[in-house]
Amino acid sequence: MTLVIRLRFLLSLLLTVLFLLVLASPLADGGIQLIVYERKIKIRSNHRTTQKLIACNITDKPSDKYGLIGTKLPSNVFYKVNVSSAPSSVINDLPDIVSNSFAAWDAATSGVSFSNAGNTSRNTSRNDGQNIIAWNRLSRSTLGTTYIRYNSATGAVVDVDTILNSRQPWGWTDPSSSINVDRECSSTNAYDTQNILVHELGHWIGLEDLYGSNEEDLTMFGYGSKQELKKDTLESGDSLGADAIYP
Repeated sequence: MTLVIRLRFLLSLLLTVLFLLVLASPLADGGIQLIVYERKIKIRSNHRTTQKLIACNITDKPSDKYGLIGTKLPSNVFYKVNVSSAPSSVINDLPDIVSNSFAAWDAATSGVSFSNAGNTSRNTSRNDGQNIIAWNRLSRSTLGTTYIRYNSATGAVVDVDTILNSRQPWGWTDPSSSINVDRECSSTNAYDTQNILVHELGHWIGLEDLYGSNEEDLTMFGYGSKQELKKDTLESGDSLGADAIYP
């Protein structure tokens, strides 16, 4: 009798463990696995003179190239910003920077609306549906990383977070000023926050990094430089890629 009770107890314990493992597994509705997709924008390490030419001037290499991750945002995207994590150099301008960055993609993403859901204290990526923008320490070769969690069967995004590197210097040049962002450098020797954030939001949209020599003018070119501003505005390939996902 004692042996039977023990066997029943062990069987019950085994079933409980299996049940907990199922609950803990990263599955979406209907048992579809969620994929975590991670993309980084890297620091351009060219010689300083070459870097400045690439960073500050549209090189008149028109490109219709784009790459697709295979993901798609829902029609209503709510996001949160960790304001307290932002560097002091941009914290006061952060509302305008974030708003401008989303606005850059508005016209190219038919049927998708972006809404600020307030502040968050989080500065790491988690599958919690908050969709955050924050600063935290990343590797020195990285300016920002976007993490996308999506349904592996449909490509539907369920959570997306962007973390910018707090170890790098950040600034902002207001594009509404007289500066021509496609032709001029920022006067600040730092990485322009809007320039990099517009690129990272391209991953939210579903676009892949590009690295070809004829793709340097695209917002989705996978390198960024200090004083660069030209990612603020979409080029042909960026718009075509977004339109392919959101016709």
